[in-house]
Amino acid sequence: MMRYPSILLLSTALAACHQPIEIRGLYMTGVGQGWFFPCNDPKTVVVVPDSTLAARYQQTVTVHEPIFVRLRGVAGHEGSIYGGQRSFQVQQILELRPRAAGECPAVAQPVTPVVPST
Repeated sequence: MMRYPSILLLSTALAACHQPIEIRGLYMTGVGQGWFFPCNDPKTVVVVPDSTLAARYQQTVTVHEPIFVRLRGVAGHEGSIYGGQRSFQVQQILELRPRAAGECPAVAQPVTPVVPST
């Protein structure tokens, strides 16, 4: 019987699906979770359940606004195989800083105050 080659092939395929990737975009937190908005796919929202990233976000911002991040980790899905939200398990925070002017231009730009400051 030749079962071992098919098991090896399946194991290799599953391992490839969980290879760490690097992503860059905008991140912000809400009640109980964080969200990531990729620069190259602005219509996508990715759930990021990472308490360390959320804490560093809170230390970085002065107002509730998206900040620029580069992350390394594993992309996944929450919920049913037929739908559900995309998720990302952070393995390493590579960069976290305020958003620079013109950065990720396709993702919602900061809103200027309605009342001008004097």
